[in-house]
Amino acid sequence: MLGGGKGGGGMGGMGGMGGMGGMMGGKGGGGGGAPEKDDSEKAGDASGKWHWQQKGEEIQVRFPQDPAITKKDVSVKFKRTHLTVSIKGETVMDGALESTVEVDDCTWCLAPGGVELQVMLTKQKEADWGSLMA
Repeated sequence: MLGGGKGGGGMGGMGGMGGMGGMMGGKGGGGGGAPEKDDSEKAGDASGKWHWQQKGEEIQVRFPQDPAITKKDVSVKFKRTHLTVSIKGETVMDGALESTVEVDDCTWCLAPGGVELQVMLTKQKEADWGSLMA
């Protein structure tokens, strides 16, 4: 049974079921007439150097790379209202963000093989952003 983590022994299943029931009830009543959120990936700029996507309080910005890069090629600077990204000495993003982010929760990583830089931002407020940059 997939109830794990709740309670122990024979009560684990019941605890899990209770947890799922609570989640289903909590999620179900929420968004009645609210418009559906647009969490599809969007092109960041006309050059196609980056793309971004948002889900809840998370934003992911992708910078596809050809040829592949290493972490030594990357410089990312997070500020509450500003993001700067440089790859191999070229600044590919430098500007004010649409809203504010939690700097301590923002991070970046390279996809396997260095074919893509992925920058993850955490919004301070879970509202949808109309665009990534102001």
